[in-house]
Amino acid sequence: MIRPQYEALDVQGLPYLRLARVVGELPTPDVRLAALVEATAAIAEKTGLNVVKRIPFGAPVFTAFEGMNRPKAKHHVEFQLLLTMGDEVSLDYCQSYN
Repeated sequence: MIRPQYEALDVQGLPYLRLARVVGELPTPDVRLAALVEATAAIAEKTGLNVVKRIPFGAPVFTAFEGMNRPKAKHHVEFQLLLTMGDEVSLDYCQSYN
């Protein structure tokens, strides 16, 4: 699947088109949820954590994994990824958009 165009703002505040980079820039809720399902599997593989649910759109990534909480996430090797909000997860973790 090709990444959709996203209308962003440049440094002067003027709009321009670029390819979507994160889940929150996808056009519809159903497409965002499908991307988060893919990202959950990819991040579980990368981190070695067990999945208990899909990464929520508006919550940190760590909430999708068994036994994780903010203090544990902060001390994990992949802490930056685990503390990322669901809407800010990179589309690089979604097989469909690579």
